[in-house]
Amino acid sequence: MLKYLMTLNDKKSLFRPFLTAGIIIVSFGIVCLWIAGAVGLQEEGEGFRIIGWRFIIGGAISISIGFVLKNYRYIYGHFNYFCVLIVRRIRRSQHDDLFKP
Repeated sequence: MLKYLMTLNDKKSLFRPFLTAGIIIVSFGIVCLWIAGAVGLQEEGEGFRIIGWRFIIGGAISISIGFVLKNYRYIYGHFNYFCVLIVRRIRRSQHDDLFKP
């Protein structure tokens, strides 16, 4: 029963659902934009265009969340490294004036 639980250690456990949902949402957004282009009336086409762009942006966010969850350790490691470097520079620059003659 434990092998069916989703963990962050299994990189593909959360990546595939977000990627699949993102692809489906982006394709639906493209269909909405295609319908907006096919409809000749300005008012009805504008609604489909707005909905289509919202679906495309939402799908792109879903895909990006999937990639972030897949590469979480790599991203967090680099983020932590750069934060440590910045903190060291700030501490060093605060005390540089103390040693000047």
